[in-house]
Amino acid sequence: MPAIPMLFSNKFNVLLLWKCLCLLVVLVGCNPPGEPVKCSTKDSNCTVTNSYGMFPDRAICRAGNVAYPTSEQELVSIVSAATKSKRKMKVVTHFSHSIPKLVCPDGQDGLLVSTKNLNRVLKTNTEAMTMTVESGVTLRQLITEAAKAGFALPYAPYWWGLTIGGLLGTGAHGSSLWGKGSSVHDYVVEMRIVSPAKAEDGYAKVWVLNERDKDLDAAKVSLGVLGVISQVTFKLQPLFKRSITYVRKDDTDLGDEAVTFGKLHEFADIFWYPSQRKAIYRIDDRVPINVSGNGVYNFTPFRSTLSLVLALVRSSEETQESSGDAEGKCLNAKLMTSTLQSSAYGLTNNGYPVIGFHDRLQSSGTCLDSLEDSLITACPWDPRIKGEFFHQTTFSIGLSVVKSFIQDVQKLVSMDPKSLCGLELYNGILMRYVKASTAYLGKQEDAIDFDITYYRSKDPMAPRLYQDVLEEIEQMALFKYNALPHWGKNRNLLFDGVMKRYKNGGEFLKVKNKYDPWGLFSSEWTDQVLGLRNGVTILKEGCALEGLCVCSQDVHCAPSKGYLCKFGKIFSDARVCARVNTKT
Repeated sequence: MPAIPMLFSNKFNVLLLWKCLCLLVVLVGCNPPGEPVKCSTKDSNCTVTNSYGMFPDRAICRAGNVAYPTSEQELVSIVSAATKSKRKMKVVTHFSHSIPKLVCPDGQDGLLVSTKNLNRVLKTNTEAMTMTVESGVTLRQLITEAAKAGFALPYAPYWWGLTIGGLLGTGAHGSSLWGKGSSVHDYVVEMRIVSPAKAEDGYAKVWVLNERDKDLDAAKVSLGVLGVISQVTFKLQPLFKRSITYVRKDDTDLGDEAVTFGKLHEFADIFWYPSQRKAIYRIDDRVPINVSGNGVYNFTPFRSTLSLVLALVRSSEETQESSGDAEGKCLNAKLMTSTLQSSAYGLTNNGYPVIGFHDRLQSSGTCLDSLEDSLITACPWDPRIKGEFFHQTTFSIGLSVVKSFIQDVQKLVSMDPKSLCGLELYNGILMRYVKASTAYLGKQEDAIDFDITYYRSKDPMAPRLYQDVLEEIEQMALFKYNALPHWGKNRNLLFDGVMKRYKNGGEFLKVKNKYDPWGLFSSEWTDQVLGLRNGVTILKEGCALEGLCVCSQDVHCAPSKGYLCKFGKIFSDARVCARVNTKT
């Protein structure tokens, strides 16, 4: 979520401007996101990107063709033809919302298989409380269609612009330690996958997996390297109501409270504003279906925004970055977070608690509800306009050590309270609860997922304000607390050597070799992540600024701008790009 630039010196005028802009955003429509695949001729000579328009290494990914199957039969035919010619393939979704290079085939002649037209709800079994959908169905479709039948997917990501295949492939989740936990893949009871096969099998095979098949634990979170998910069957629950209240507290006891809070409330999460020393606790639980209330959660940062406003916001932050205006960032952050709090983050709110049906509270993303309006409005991160451009560092840390991690971050902030104002412009650190999963590449223990969003420069050689603090947090999480990355987010660094942290990583690789022994759905990047090639770090000038490496030489930073490779302030094993002779 962007900050509102300080266009006036008077804070009241700025707040008034914000409120007016919020009203305008409600009244106007929104331009739909662009297609992730673009081809110079019909379905040929293509490029593919993500919804942010940029991968962590800023590479341009190319492919020879894209195919748009409309049925499993067509999908089998497409995979068969590509396998017969030993052609590399990658699955691409309608929104392509993942940050890493999961959709990039090797070379320039690969085949992209889009699930955009595999978008049907196929069956609802009311007795078994299951629903079967094609892999291109969106999370929003699943939630809506389940509710129509009187059912609910109990936990889900907060952004509904994801496809079922995409969110399963990356292990996407909501927030809960209750039941089976908040990972969507742990509610899969059957899956159909189309994978390469030998000539005698027609070069393609449909695998049908259910809960009795151990291979399902590999397929539930697969990074897309096993083949193309065709259909998924979910176990649902009867539709229910929830009650939500946000409570603001000092973060003094956050380390202790974070460990227990998720056990007390089923849908608990926390917004943490470390530079302000504040935390917003979401008290969120089921209530009886007859409790009155019809609340809706239309999360404010996921609404359409005027492109002019987004450009002003971005220009303001670029100016603050280039001039070293940490104070300005802190003022904007306080205004931004207080405005979000006063609007209940987008909940329909005539006072707490807000009570409503689960399907109307669990996920949102109304900037996708759109007709073409010549980009007058857009999702805030739409790359076709001058808007948000950011890094996301997202990782989970086990509950057994999370208190120490939180306290380490607090120590860093105490050394310079302005150091994390920049990420508070993006609504701080979102802390969500995740539970240990049977999926081979799922969470290994009960944990808290830390979602950190922060400014990224259009210039890869430009350091950020407090570059060293953000790098130290990232490396501390990875090397000191053995954090696990979110597969759909993050810079390269968080994936380096990560397979050593998965106890069943070897079992996953066995299944991968079984389903795709030729590696046709793999790429250099996925092989690096899975430990089959040298790591994903890239050593070059300025590599540490983009999270492509841990600096070992000054050249990996920006020495010409005064940023040299130094040791961390409290984690001595960290090597970070720090500005010499300044506070930032």
